[in-house]
Amino acid sequence: MNKYFLSGLLLLIFLVGCNREQPKKEVETKQTPKQTVQKNSTTIKVGKGPDALFLTPDENFLYVANVEDNFLSVIDTKAEKVVNKIEGIKYPWGFTRLGNSDLVAVSSYDKQIVVINFKKHKILKEKKFDNNLGGITSTKDGKYIYVIETGKNKALKLDAGSLKILDSYNTGDGPDGIGISKDGSKIYTTNTKDGTISVINTKTKQTKLLTVDGKPELVHYNRNKSLLFISNFKLNKIHIIDTETDKIVHEITNLKSPEEAVLSKSEKLLYVVNFGAKKVFVYDAVTYQKLDEEYSVGNKPIGVISALNDTKLFVSNYGENSVSVIHLTR
Repeated sequence: MNKYFLSGLLLLIFLVGCNREQPKKEVETKQTPKQTVQKNSTTIKVGKGPDALFLTPDENFLYVANVEDNFLSVIDTKAEKVVNKIEGIKYPWGFTRLGNSDLVAVSSYDKQIVVINFKKHKILKEKKFDNNLGGITSTKDGKYIYVIETGKNKALKLDAGSLKILDSYNTGDGPDGIGISKDGSKIYTTNTKDGTISVINTKTKQTKLLTVDGKPELVHYNRNKSLLFISNFKLNKIHIIDTETDKIVHEITNLKSPEEAVLSKSEKLLYVVNFGAKKVFVYDAVTYQKLDEEYSVGNKPIGVISALNDTKLFVSNYGENSVSVIHLTR
Protein backbone atom coordinates (compact mmCIF):
# COMPACT_ATOMS: atom_id res chain seq x y z
CA MET A 1 0.00 0.00 0.00
CA ASN A 2 1.37 3.42 -0.93
CA LYS A 3 2.32 5.56 2.04
CA TYR A 4 3.68 9.10 2.04
CA PHE A 5 4.40 9.34 5.70
CA LEU A 6 6.41 8.19 8.66
CA SER A 7 9.14 10.79 8.70
CA GLY A 8 12.39 9.05 9.41
CA LEU A 9 10.88 5.62 8.72
CA LEU A 10 10.44 5.43 4.97
CA LEU A 11 12.94 6.17 2.23
CA LEU A 12 12.01 7.60 -1.15
CA ILE A 13 11.59 4.80 -3.65
CA PHE A 14 13.63 5.02 -6.82
CA LEU A 15 12.15 3.06 -9.65
CA VAL A 16 13.89 0.46 -11.76
CA GLY A 17 12.72 0.24 -15.38
CA CYS A 18 11.73 -3.21 -16.62
CA ASN A 19 10.63 -4.64 -19.99
CA ARG A 20 7.05 -5.86 -20.41
CA GLU A 21 6.61 -9.62 -20.36
CA GLN A 22 3.28 -9.91 -22.16
CA PRO A 23 0.98 -7.89 -24.40
CA LYS A 24 -1.82 -6.08 -22.65
CA LYS A 25 -5.03 -4.58 -23.92
CA GLU A 26 -5.15 -0.91 -23.05
CA VAL A 27 -8.50 0.80 -22.70
CA GLU A 28 -8.22 4.37 -23.87
CA THR A 29 -9.80 6.92 -21.58
CA LYS A 30 -12.97 8.23 -23.17
CA GLN A 31 -12.50 11.90 -23.91
CA THR A 32 -15.84 13.41 -22.97
CA PRO A 33 -16.76 16.70 -21.34
CA LYS A 34 -16.04 16.46 -17.65
CA GLN A 35 -18.53 17.32 -14.97
CA THR A 36 -16.87 18.14 -11.67
CA VAL A 37 -19.35 17.20 -8.96
CA GLN A 38 -19.06 18.94 -5.64
CA LYS A 39 -22.66 19.23 -4.45
CA ASN A 40 -23.63 18.11 -0.97
CA SER A 41 -20.14 17.17 0.13
CA THR A 42 -18.76 17.36 3.65
CA THR A 43 -15.35 16.99 5.27
CA ILE A 44 -14.55 15.03 8.43
CA LYS A 45 -11.34 15.63 10.37
CA VAL A 46 -9.51 12.46 11.44
CA GLY A 47 -5.99 11.50 12.61
CA LYS A 48 -2.68 12.13 10.89
CA GLY A 49 -2.14 10.59 7.46
CA PRO A 50 -5.53 8.93 6.75
CA ASP A 51 -5.12 6.19 4.19
CA ALA A 52 -6.81 2.76 4.02
CA LEU A 53 -10.54 2.45 4.76
CA PHE A 54 -12.68 -0.40 6.11
CA LEU A 55 -16.49 -0.35 5.98
CA THR A 56 -18.37 -2.58 8.40
CA PRO A 57 -20.74 -5.03 6.66
CA ASP A 58 -23.82 -3.15 7.89
CA GLU A 59 -22.24 -0.01 6.37
CA ASN A 60 -22.89 1.96 9.55
CA PHE A 61 -19.24 2.54 10.48
CA LEU A 62 -16.09 3.38 8.57
CA TYR A 63 -12.64 2.66 9.99
CA VAL A 64 -9.82 4.98 8.90
CA ALA A 65 -6.16 3.91 9.15
CA ASN A 66 -4.22 7.00 10.24
CA VAL A 67 -0.77 5.92 9.12
CA GLU A 68 1.09 8.71 10.88
CA ASP A 69 -0.77 8.20 14.14
CA ASN A 70 -1.46 5.60 16.83
CA PHE A 71 -5.17 4.97 16.34
CA LEU A 72 -8.01 4.23 13.96
CA SER A 73 -10.78 6.79 13.53
CA VAL A 74 -14.33 5.36 13.61
CA ILE A 75 -16.83 7.33 11.54
CA ASP A 76 -20.61 7.02 11.76
CA THR A 77 -21.48 6.92 8.04
CA LYS A 78 -24.99 8.32 8.53
CA ALA A 79 -24.10 11.10 10.95
CA GLU A 80 -20.85 11.77 9.05
CA LYS A 81 -18.75 12.33 12.14
CA VAL A 82 -16.07 10.58 14.19
CA VAL A 83 -17.78 8.75 17.04
CA ASN A 84 -14.93 6.65 18.38
CA LYS A 85 -11.26 5.87 18.00
CA ILE A 86 -9.39 2.62 18.55
CA GLU A 87 -6.03 3.31 20.14
CA GLY A 88 -2.92 1.20 20.52
CA ILE A 89 -2.18 0.61 16.82
CA LYS A 90 1.02 2.38 15.82
CA TYR A 91 1.01 3.50 12.18
CA PRO A 92 -1.99 1.39 11.06
CA TRP A 93 -1.63 0.35 7.43
CA GLY A 94 -4.32 -1.98 6.05
CA PHE A 95 -7.46 -4.01 6.79
CA THR A 96 -8.85 -7.45 6.00
CA ARG A 97 -12.12 -8.89 7.28
CA LEU A 98 -11.73 -12.44 8.56
CA GLY A 99 -14.29 -14.48 6.64
CA ASN A 100 -17.88 -13.76 7.63
CA SER A 101 -16.96 -13.07 11.25
CA ASP A 102 -17.24 -9.83 13.19
CA LEU A 103 -13.45 -9.51 13.11
CA VAL A 104 -11.11 -7.35 11.09
CA ALA A 105 -7.33 -7.76 11.12
CA VAL A 106 -5.23 -4.60 10.91
CA SER A 107 -1.57 -4.43 9.91
CA SER A 108 0.64 -1.69 11.28
CA TYR A 109 3.92 -0.47 9.90
CA ASP A 110 5.38 -0.73 13.39
CA LYS A 111 5.60 -4.56 13.31
CA GLN A 112 2.10 -5.24 14.61
CA ILE A 113 -1.05 -7.18 13.74
CA VAL A 114 -4.22 -6.33 15.64
CA VAL A 115 -7.56 -8.18 15.49
CA ILE A 116 -10.62 -6.04 16.24
CA ASN A 117 -14.25 -6.93 16.91
CA PHE A 118 -15.93 -4.29 14.74
CA LYS A 119 -19.31 -4.78 16.42
CA LYS A 120 -17.77 -3.57 19.69
CA HIS A 121 -14.88 -1.48 18.29
CA LYS A 122 -12.56 -3.38 20.63
CA ILE A 123 -9.13 -4.96 20.15
CA LEU A 124 -9.30 -8.69 20.89
CA LYS A 125 -5.69 -9.67 20.29
CA GLU A 126 -2.44 -8.28 18.99
CA LYS A 127 1.05 -9.47 18.22
CA LYS A 128 4.39 -7.82 17.52
CA PHE A 129 6.64 -9.11 14.74
CA ASP A 130 10.33 -8.74 13.99
CA ASN A 131 9.94 -6.47 10.97
CA ASN A 132 7.70 -3.72 9.66
CA LEU A 133 4.45 -4.84 8.04
CA GLY A 134 2.47 -3.54 5.07
CA GLY A 135 -0.40 -4.74 2.89
CA ILE A 136 -2.71 -7.42 4.28
CA THR A 137 -5.31 -9.89 2.97
CA SER A 138 -6.91 -13.16 4.10
CA THR A 139 -8.51 -16.35 2.85
CA LYS A 140 -12.24 -16.53 2.18
CA ASP A 141 -12.88 -18.59 5.33
CA GLY A 142 -10.84 -16.18 7.46
CA LYS A 143 -8.51 -18.87 8.79
CA TYR A 144 -5.31 -17.49 7.31
CA ILE A 145 -3.84 -14.03 6.94
CA TYR A 146 -1.22 -12.97 4.40
CA VAL A 147 0.76 -9.83 5.12
CA ILE A 148 3.69 -8.04 3.51
CA GLU A 149 6.94 -7.93 5.49
CA THR A 150 8.26 -4.64 4.13
CA GLY A 151 11.99 -4.26 3.64
CA LYS A 152 12.49 -8.03 3.68
CA ASN A 153 11.00 -8.82 0.27
CA LYS A 154 8.69 -11.38 1.83
CA ALA A 155 5.03 -12.14 2.46
CA LEU A 156 4.03 -14.01 5.62
CA LYS A 157 1.24 -16.53 6.14
CA LEU A 158 -0.34 -16.34 9.61
CA ASP A 159 -2.83 -18.43 11.52
CA ALA A 160 -5.67 -15.94 12.07
CA GLY A 161 -6.50 -17.39 15.46
CA SER A 162 -3.05 -17.38 17.05
CA LEU A 163 -1.30 -14.93 14.67
CA LYS A 164 1.52 -17.47 14.52
CA ILE A 165 3.71 -17.42 11.40
CA LEU A 166 3.04 -20.56 9.38
CA ASP A 167 5.04 -19.86 6.23
CA SER A 168 6.81 -17.16 4.24
CA TYR A 169 7.20 -16.39 0.54
CA ASN A 170 9.81 -14.48 -1.42
CA THR A 171 8.51 -11.51 -3.39
CA GLY A 172 10.01 -9.01 -5.79
CA ASP A 173 11.90 -5.92 -4.63
CA GLY A 174 10.01 -3.49 -2.41
CA PRO A 175 6.69 -5.32 -1.83
CA ASP A 176 3.75 -3.10 -0.90
CA GLY A 177 0.22 -4.27 -1.67
CA ILE A 178 -1.12 -7.82 -1.57
CA GLY A 179 -4.12 -9.65 -3.00
CA ILE A 180 -5.46 -13.18 -3.19
CA SER A 181 -6.99 -15.26 -5.98
CA LYS A 182 -10.60 -16.38 -6.28
CA ASP A 183 -9.77 -19.93 -5.18
CA GLY A 184 -7.29 -18.79 -2.51
CA SER A 185 -4.41 -20.75 -4.00
CA LYS A 186 -2.34 -17.73 -5.06
CA ILE A 187 -1.29 -14.43 -3.63
CA TYR A 188 -0.20 -11.36 -5.57
CA THR A 189 2.28 -8.77 -4.34
CA THR A 190 3.10 -5.43 -5.91
CA ASN A 191 6.83 -4.80 -5.97
CA THR A 192 7.47 -1.07 -6.10
CA LYS A 193 11.23 -1.10 -6.62
CA ASP A 194 11.45 -3.44 -9.60
CA GLY A 195 8.12 -2.65 -11.26
CA THR A 196 6.72 -6.18 -11.04
CA ILE A 197 3.79 -8.11 -9.64
CA SER A 198 4.60 -11.47 -8.02
CA VAL A 199 2.12 -14.32 -8.53
CA ILE A 200 2.86 -16.87 -5.80
CA ASN A 201 1.40 -20.36 -5.44
CA THR A 202 0.95 -20.67 -1.67
CA LYS A 203 1.42 -24.46 -1.65
CA THR A 204 4.29 -25.00 -4.04
CA LYS A 205 5.84 -21.52 -3.57
CA GLN A 206 6.37 -21.36 -7.31
CA THR A 207 6.42 -17.74 -8.42
CA LYS A 208 6.09 -15.93 -11.69
CA LEU A 209 6.58 -12.23 -12.26
CA LEU A 210 4.39 -9.93 -14.29
CA THR A 211 6.61 -7.09 -15.42
CA VAL A 212 4.62 -3.86 -15.62
CA ASP A 213 7.35 -1.24 -15.05
CA GLY A 214 6.68 1.90 -13.04
CA LYS A 215 5.50 1.59 -9.47
CA PRO A 216 2.64 -0.87 -8.88
CA GLU A 217 1.11 -0.31 -5.45
CA LEU A 218 -2.39 -0.88 -4.13
CA VAL A 219 -4.51 -3.99 -4.70
CA HIS A 220 -8.30 -4.27 -4.63
CA TYR A 221 -10.68 -6.80 -6.14
CA ASN A 222 -14.25 -7.54 -7.08
CA ARG A 223 -16.56 -9.45 -4.77
CA ASN A 224 -15.55 -12.96 -5.82
CA LYS A 225 -11.87 -12.03 -6.30
CA SER A 226 -11.84 -13.08 -9.94
CA LEU A 227 -10.38 -9.67 -10.84
CA LEU A 228 -7.68 -7.58 -9.22
CA PHE A 229 -7.44 -3.80 -9.67
CA ILE A 230 -3.84 -2.68 -9.15
CA SER A 231 -2.72 0.94 -9.25
CA ASN A 232 0.53 1.96 -10.92
CA PHE A 233 1.41 5.30 -9.39
CA LYS A 234 4.31 6.12 -11.71
CA LEU A 235 2.78 5.01 -15.02
CA ASN A 236 -0.66 6.56 -14.32
CA LYS A 237 -2.47 3.28 -14.93
CA ILE A 238 -4.73 0.71 -13.34
CA HIS A 239 -3.83 -2.90 -14.22
CA ILE A 240 -6.78 -5.32 -14.17
CA ILE A 241 -5.72 -8.93 -13.63
CA ASP A 242 -7.79 -12.09 -14.14
CA THR A 243 -6.90 -14.34 -11.17
CA GLU A 244 -7.61 -17.54 -13.10
CA THR A 245 -5.26 -16.81 -16.00
CA ASP A 246 -2.98 -14.35 -14.13
CA LYS A 247 -3.02 -12.13 -17.18
CA ILE A 248 -3.57 -8.39 -17.36
CA VAL A 249 -6.82 -8.21 -19.30
CA HIS A 250 -7.27 -4.43 -19.30
CA GLU A 251 -5.45 -1.27 -18.39
CA ILE A 252 -7.04 2.07 -17.60
CA THR A 253 -4.81 4.93 -18.68
CA ASN A 254 -4.60 8.73 -18.58
CA LEU A 255 -4.72 8.96 -14.81
CA LYS A 256 -2.70 11.19 -12.51
CA SER A 257 -0.76 9.34 -9.80
CA PRO A 258 -3.54 6.81 -9.15
CA GLU A 259 -4.03 5.23 -5.75
CA GLU A 260 -7.01 3.01 -4.92
CA ALA A 261 -9.31 1.65 -7.63
CA VAL A 262 -12.43 0.32 -5.90
CA LEU A 263 -15.75 -0.98 -7.19
CA SER A 264 -19.09 0.36 -6.02
CA LYS A 265 -21.19 -2.02 -3.92
CA SER A 266 -23.31 -2.78 -6.97
CA GLU A 267 -20.10 -3.44 -8.93
CA LYS A 268 -21.46 -1.29 -11.74
CA LEU A 269 -18.95 1.52 -11.25
CA LEU A 270 -15.22 1.71 -10.61
CA TYR A 271 -13.88 4.65 -8.61
CA VAL A 272 -10.23 5.62 -9.13
CA VAL A 273 -8.47 8.03 -6.76
CA ASN A 274 -6.01 10.42 -8.41
CA PHE A 275 -3.51 11.46 -5.76
CA GLY A 276 -1.91 14.02 -8.06
CA ALA A 277 -5.16 15.63 -9.24
CA LYS A 278 -7.24 15.73 -6.01
CA LYS A 279 -10.02 13.98 -7.89
CA VAL A 280 -11.91 10.71 -8.08
CA PHE A 281 -12.65 9.51 -11.62
CA VAL A 282 -15.61 7.23 -12.35
CA TYR A 283 -15.62 4.34 -14.85
CA ASP A 284 -18.15 1.87 -16.15
CA ALA A 285 -17.09 -1.37 -14.42
CA VAL A 286 -17.89 -3.50 -17.48
CA THR A 287 -16.47 -1.48 -20.36
CA TYR A 288 -13.95 0.51 -18.29
CA GLN A 289 -14.92 3.63 -20.19
CA LYS A 290 -14.59 6.88 -18.27
CA LEU A 291 -17.86 8.53 -17.32
CA ASP A 292 -18.50 12.26 -17.36
CA GLU A 293 -18.48 13.03 -13.68
CA GLU A 294 -15.42 13.70 -11.56
CA TYR A 295 -15.39 14.31 -7.82
CA SER A 296 -13.11 16.92 -6.32
CA VAL A 297 -11.71 15.91 -2.94
CA GLY A 298 -9.00 17.01 -0.50
CA ASN A 299 -5.23 17.13 -0.74
CA LYS A 300 -3.34 13.91 -1.61
CA PRO A 301 -6.31 11.52 -1.61
CA ILE A 302 -5.61 7.79 -1.31
CA GLY A 303 -8.50 5.61 -0.08
CA VAL A 304 -12.04 5.41 -1.44
CA ILE A 305 -15.14 3.41 -0.54
CA SER A 306 -18.82 3.51 -1.51
CA ALA A 307 -21.35 3.20 1.32
CA LEU A 308 -25.03 3.12 2.22
CA ASN A 309 -26.28 1.47 -0.96
CA ASP A 310 -23.95 3.54 -3.13
CA THR A 311 -25.42 6.84 -1.96
CA LYS A 312 -22.19 8.16 -0.40
CA LEU A 313 -18.55 8.08 -1.33
CA PHE A 314 -15.88 8.36 1.38
CA VAL A 315 -12.35 9.42 0.39
CA SER A 316 -9.34 9.65 2.70
CA ASN A 317 -7.23 12.77 2.16
CA TYR A 318 -3.73 11.96 3.34
CA GLY A 319 -2.45 15.49 2.80
CA GLU A 320 -4.94 17.24 5.04
CA ASN A 321 -5.91 14.67 7.70
CA SER A 322 -9.53 14.44 6.58
CA VAL A 323 -12.14 12.27 4.91
CA SER A 324 -14.32 13.72 2.16
CA VAL A 325 -17.96 12.57 2.01
CA ILE A 326 -19.60 12.93 -1.38
CA HIS A 327 -23.35 12.49 -1.69
CA LEU A 328 -23.92 10.58 -4.90
CA THR A 329 -26.78 11.43 -7.23
CA ARG A 330 -26.62 8.59 -9.76
